[in-house]
Amino acid sequence: MNRFLILNTKRAPLVNRTAYSRFIATSRVNIRPRNVTPPTMQTVAIPPAPKNWRNVSTFPHVRYAGPIIYGITLSAASFITAGIVFDRNQQTLWDRVRNHSRQWLMFGSAQDEESILAELWQEKRAMLTEKRQLMLQNLAHRLDKLNIPQDIKRAFWMMGEKLATMSESEKTLAGIIAINTVVFALWQIPRLTPFMSKWFLHLPGSKLNITLLTSCFSHQEFFHFALNMVGLWSFGKVIHDTLGREQFLAMYLTTGIGANIVSHVCSLALRNSRPLAPSLGASGAVYGLVASTAVLHPNSSISLIFLPMIPIKLGYALPAIMGFDLAGIVFKWRMFDHFAHLAGASIGMGYMYYGEQHIWAPLIRKIHQVRENSSNNNGGKGDGGNFLWTEPRQPEKVQTSKWTSWIGK
Repeated sequence: MNRFLILNTKRAPLVNRTAYSRFIATSRVNIRPRNVTPPTMQTVAIPPAPKNWRNVSTFPHVRYAGPIIYGITLSAASFITAGIVFDRNQQTLWDRVRNHSRQWLMFGSAQDEESILAELWQEKRAMLTEKRQLMLQNLAHRLDKLNIPQDIKRAFWMMGEKLATMSESEKTLAGIIAINTVVFALWQIPRLTPFMSKWFLHLPGSKLNITLLTSCFSHQEFFHFALNMVGLWSFGKVIHDTLGREQFLAMYLTTGIGANIVSHVCSLALRNSRPLAPSLGASGAVYGLVASTAVLHPNSSISLIFLPMIPIKLGYALPAIMGFDLAGIVFKWRMFDHFAHLAGASIGMGYMYYGEQHIWAPLIRKIHQVRENSSNNNGGKGDGGNFLWTEPRQPEKVQTSKWTSWIGK
């Protein structure tokens, strides 16, 4: 390399000696005279490398215990938080039933379970109706104060009315999709690429554990983002209506984090046979929703993207999809994170079989017991009640509000 540079400089005409000396001074290659050989460059015998030698510095940090403990702690915290919120909401609903129900006042606590559940259902519908009406009233009051054209007011009113009439599952899924959309938009800004790569991309050799969570909401390619969001909206409604908002969110986060943990451990364990690759996306959590839906409704039909005209029963499609990911692991395909896909589907099926009975129900009872004991110790009324009731699936009557004066103009 040095000889090549020297020959090139000899061929170039030396028009300006000052410029030539400046080029030599600023060049990264240190050109020395041919007749001077540094002592370090003299005959030095380099021993041959071992037969199975690998450069250890090329491997990232191998960490198993830290990410596993972090993921388990974060999943447990999400379930505990969801349980506390669920218990508080059910207590509020129970208090409303006791204060407003005539049947409760007449017969006291001698009601059967079916009548109590019916009262809870009606009271919850009334609570949702009150929230919607209050939201629309506040929106109309704020729009009245704004000095903007009537067409813009009508557009805002239609958006607000649509948001107010959305079901709980649609609001929850819309919120998750909104978070994913914001993260996807940030990926498209070139200046934020280093920041996004550090905090929203999980690399198995990285020292950051928070990326086990943030990467579940991160998508860099539009096709990946759109495919996961369609799957989330399609299968999330079924699981949300079955589990409820609090339990659904805890299960969704746990499935995504668990899928990333399994991918992290397997990628590091097999790092000698396959290259390490960063992972991102909600595929693990979405696979958990697909598997959960297959457990609840195995005879429901779905259509795959590459076979849109052929409906396939979900009970047959799920084993085929998991078999595809298993083949990807065996044949070392690099197109998808097959470890995360299989882990997400396995966690989703396991939770639908055992999670609600052995995790959610004991947790809610324990939280309710702790709160009741705390209320009794503080001199409050700690009335019990069944807080593990399931809402009956009844058609919801959506009441649209009347148009305000500025809408009719």
